[in-house]
Amino acid sequence: MRIGIDVRPLAYGMTGNSRYLAEVLELMLERNKNISFIFFSNKPIHKMFLYLLKSNVTEEIERYPIPGPIYLNFILPNRLAKQKITKFWGTLQMLPYFKLPIPSFVNYHDLNFVSAPQTMAKWNYFQHLFFSPRTMRNADGIFCLSENTKNEISKFHPEFASKCKVIYPGVKKQKHEKENLFPKPFFLTVGTLEPRKNLKILLDAFLDFKKNNPKDKNTLVLMGRKGWGTEGEELYNTLKQLQNTNPSVFFLENPNDNILTSAFAECRAFFFPSMHEGFGLPLLEAMVEDKRCVASNIPVFKEILSEKCDLYVNANDLSGWSQAFEIMAKAKPGRIPKFKAKSWTWLETTKKIEESLGL
Repeated sequence: MRIGIDVRPLAYGMTGNSRYLAEVLELMLERNKNISFIFFSNKPIHKMFLYLLKSNVTEEIERYPIPGPIYLNFILPNRLAKQKITKFWGTLQMLPYFKLPIPSFVNYHDLNFVSAPQTMAKWNYFQHLFFSPRTMRNADGIFCLSENTKNEISKFHPEFASKCKVIYPGVKKQKHEKENLFPKPFFLTVGTLEPRKNLKILLDAFLDFKKNNPKDKNTLVLMGRKGWGTEGEELYNTLKQLQNTNPSVFFLENPNDNILTSAFAECRAFFFPSMHEGFGLPLLEAMVEDKRCVASNIPVFKEILSEKCDLYVNANDLSGWSQAFEIMAKAKPGRIPKFKAKSWTWLETTKKIEESLGL
């Protein structure tokens, strides 16, 4: 058996997609040492994921970067044939336009192009709008990160609902060295600076909260990488400016794993204002550190959070987010009831994917 895997998410450093894939691969490679895994990508794997290149892994990486759609449809099928792949796992919501002659499976993190098209770059929107129906038709199995994603696919194309299988991400408490970067106490949010993450309204709400509570000592720590659109440019520049002029706002671009883990462990509460998500892995990372969360009032977060402990705010409600900062500033730290980490393990995620792939 020769399993081909689209590892393009591993080319961009730490993102939600790359963390999901890396955590699963680390377990899958160890648990299936007798199986050959071939990694396919149009770009080199980021150095932070080179530990995944085990003895049962072969790289099939393009010598020169090739645009994703061209690689997927005109290069990848030939590479799969050359490597005599017996099963293929697509991890970026897309399979080649023409059906592959081997069993093929695909991850679906979300249906942003249906539910929140205004948050997407135009090229990305049209790419997904055009390729997704064909991908779903060509797939032998669709791995959905949430019930919400499965429901959206079922509404979008009911004929493909039977192919869908919900496979939640996992989470684990990370070991870390304590960092002294953050001005304490602080609220935390993480995410790429792009429209879907809705971080501009959270920043405005925090500044409003501080204006109304001048004696409050909390800081807002925002961590992520520069994205696109107004949030990628204007918000990025605003945060850089505030970093120098406003001590209550702390921005860190491209944090490493240790810094991220330390931030989750040390924050007062975690805020996640996304307009749309396929799942919301950072919420699990906050809860495993016993942190209360404030998140957008969207269906997928109802699968994760607890109304007994966490708060929901409508995504565009500026005053609602400001009030949430007030509530969390006064709230006792810690989750009651405690987060059931044993219900959200990467091992369980890996086993379900292995079962679907027939490993």
